[in-house]
Amino acid sequence: MSIENPIGLGFIGLGWWGSVLAESALESKLARVEGCFARTEKSREKFANKFNAKNHSSLSDLLEDKNIDAVVIASSNGVHFEHAISSARAGKHIHLEKPMSLSISEAKEIIRVCEEENVKLHIGQNFRRWPMFRIAKDYISSGNLGMVSIAISQFSGNLGLVAGTESLRWDPVENPGGPLYSYTIHLADVMEFLFGEVLEVTANCAKVGGPSMTKDSAACILRFSSGQTGIISGSYLSPMSFTFEIQGSKANLLLSNAHMPRIQREGKDAWESEYINLDFDFINGRNLANREQFVDLHSAIRTGKEPEVSGIHGLRALAIMRAILLSDLEKRSVSIEEILSKE
Repeated sequence: MSIENPIGLGFIGLGWWGSVLAESALESKLARVEGCFARTEKSREKFANKFNAKNHSSLSDLLEDKNIDAVVIASSNGVHFEHAISSARAGKHIHLEKPMSLSISEAKEIIRVCEEENVKLHIGQNFRRWPMFRIAKDYISSGNLGMVSIAISQFSGNLGLVAGTESLRWDPVENPGGPLYSYTIHLADVMEFLFGEVLEVTANCAKVGGPSMTKDSAACILRFSSGQTGIISGSYLSPMSFTFEIQGSKANLLLSNAHMPRIQREGKDAWESEYINLDFDFINGRNLANREQFVDLHSAIRTGKEPEVSGIHGLRALAIMRAILLSDLEKRSVSIEEILSKE
């Protein structure tokens, strides 16, 4: 791909993940890091020095920068709405990290304003771009797995133990449901990427004793429009763990952070499985997906095409998380349509 006419990026939210994204943007060869903004001067200075970017003391100052074509919003969940709306009104294209916002109404408004201002809205739900999920999509689409009946996934980590009282990860308003917005929202997007729209969820979230004010674990049964079933789950108290198993009539495909994708074919015993060598481990796969995001963003801005992961995808993943929370609260199944129409 040509590296001519790279896009200029302004970064809003300069924590660990903002820095990871900036590195990925530069590695794509299709973007420049032009400027940055965060509330704390120390964060701005550190980021600006690392990436040779302009240190903007205010959001409005950054949005007035003519060298910035698009903003990368990696700020706290609770200010995504404010930052996205302000950026769109300033005519900046947007890469917005998950969750889009804290409410369905705000997410819908972000989509509406971006359409009104004719700016591209690109959502940072990158799991579908990972090599393991690209190959899973190929296996499903080609029929190599046969008729898929269920997909079982879990994504856990220990933020509920180590993030600390000052972190918004422990704030039940900013980050409700514990692992939901940190981890399992990725699983929701991947489930729809692989299997189509989710119609309904039945969920339970639990507080089992972790020190944060959020819940510690969540599990949910998904019902798809195809009739297929799915399960997503996660813990806030676990060492990093990720598995995603797709069970089909011809073969089962197991994805994991611990090994390459493993396939078990029909007629073979449980111990007779083979590994698929992707040349990318879990972290390298993530880094590749991050770079691909900025290739996609560049293409959307320069050619006018829609991003692969658009505002609608972000909205639906958020809706699944909101449905999980409501299902847990009211102890009933909740349809995605109910969430999209009423929240």
